[in-house]
Amino acid sequence: KMTLFWHGILTSSFRKTGSNPAMYNQNVLFRRMGMDRYNAMLKSVSRDPAMLIYLDSRKNKKRKPNENYSRELMELFTLGIGNYTEDDVRESARAFTGFQVRGYEEFIFNARQHDTNDKTFLGQTGNWDGDDVVDIIMSQPVAAEYIARRLWEFFAYPDPEPAIVTRLAQIFREGDTRIRPVVRAIFESDEFYGPRAVHALVKGPAELVATTVRSLGIDTNFAVLTKRVTAMGQELFAPPNVAGWGGGATWINSATLLERINMANAVATGRRSRLLFEPARLIDADRDTPPREIVDFLVDLLLGGEVQAATGDAMTAHLRDLAVPRAATGHIAPFDEQLRSLVYLVLASPDYQVA
Repeated sequence: KMTLFWHGILTSSFRKTGSNPAMYNQNVLFRRMGMDRYNAMLKSVSRDPAMLIYLDSRKNKKRKPNENYSRELMELFTLGIGNYTEDDVRESARAFTGFQVRGYEEFIFNARQHDTNDKTFLGQTGNWDGDDVVDIIMSQPVAAEYIARRLWEFFAYPDPEPAIVTRLAQIFREGDTRIRPVVRAIFESDEFYGPRAVHALVKGPAELVATTVRSLGIDTNFAVLTKRVTAMGQELFAPPNVAGWGGGATWINSATLLERINMANAVATGRRSRLLFEPARLIDADRDTPPREIVDFLVDLLLGGEVQAATGDAMTAHLRDLAVPRAATGHIAPFDEQLRSLVYLVLASPDYQVA
């Protein structure tokens, strides 16, 4: 999930990098460094071929500096709008000149294309290079607050109270920009378990599908689900723009909501090797098990034990109705189908779309 977080902030896309190992290697970088020092990860990202291609940094030469990476480094990665000037963008771009790519996998520093003159950046003057720029940025108090806020909003809820941001930012600074202590502090905070955090976030498509697969013990190679994630509005390795995915309520519209329901149906009825769901292995029950007991089990498993009384009653009534002979044929649905139908009902519910 941390890798997904970075993928939505330090964005790159195979739509621009092409069908080569660059995006895979960037993903590996996020997995390896995503819980360690942000300072160090930013320096690695500045040299990452996928990023260099995506933001045109490989064209950044001393006679004609390219400002794309420099701008996003401050606007989206570290400081936020309003905490730097256009002069800072230009001076930072000069510091990153000479960062280039050989092929699609190898970073190279071309000293002949690097600007060795002094630069004045965020009030400091010197013969700065890209690493110096990252160090100067991360020494700004607002940088710690920015990343603390982004982490909180990803895991808890939007617009955190200032006291929360201040507390997490201090942990970030004291940990020498390490991410793990901040994430731990988020998960251990009282506010993370408070009323504002309950159902505060809409699950993104990748999270929705991964959560479903893991919670239900589904056997899948995921290939059959990849298109469904994309149809729900999140094409992995291809964020829509440099700002990443909008998240929140933007995940839900008439088209993507229908795709979420289709995904729920595909999972609940999965009987093939590429997508195999076996209710009997998950739910320890038989025809004699009280319907409410089965519903409560799934509510605990999939909805965190929280559901409105009317919703729980409706689910119980649905399962009870399936166990009654049909008027036209006298046929009773097989117990396996009863369980699958109930699972579908839970997965397609509004309650399951939020975290």
